[in-house]
Amino acid sequence: MNNLIEASQALEASFAAVAALFERVDEAKINHKPTEKWSFGEEMVHLTMSTNGTGMLLSSPDERLMPSDHPSRTYDEIVAEYLEKLALNPTIGQAIADKAPKHYTVEELQANFSAAAQATLQSLTRWDESKSDQWMVWKHPLLGKMTAREMVYFTAYHTRHHLATLTVKAAN
Repeated sequence: MNNLIEASQALEASFAAVAALFERVDEAKINHKPTEKWSFGEEMVHLTMSTNGTGMLLSSPDERLMPSDHPSRTYDEIVAEYLEKLALNPTIGQAIADKAPKHYTVEELQANFSAAAQATLQSLTRWDESKSDQWMVWKHPLLGKMTAREMVYFTAYHTRHHLATLTVKAAN
């Protein structure tokens, strides 16, 4: 992945693949608590929240953003650094799973994810290659300050990662 167009296309494909998983699950499957840290429903809530956050961050007016203080990292650099730091902080994403169990519905999860995915794809249309390197949009808990480009790259990886684990849960 070398540019925003490729990242946007990857996100669109991953979002469509996640949405297609809803054809293969029912409420019993999405609420089943496996031995892993999250049920399908909990993982979808996490993915929806992070996707929604990306859309909100990328839709911020420029005057609310800080100028970048570093060159954007590549997709491969973002992924490598994230995996390295995640391995050192394995409990970072357990906040949702640590709460009292909640009963999710397929319709609720599907509608919330669809809205977050659409908003994120829409917000990407306001960014171009040069602008995406000029502005900081977030300080990630593991990756630190992130330019818009880095946030898009991270979201593309993060969505693919969760697509893989959700696909396994949908099949079981």
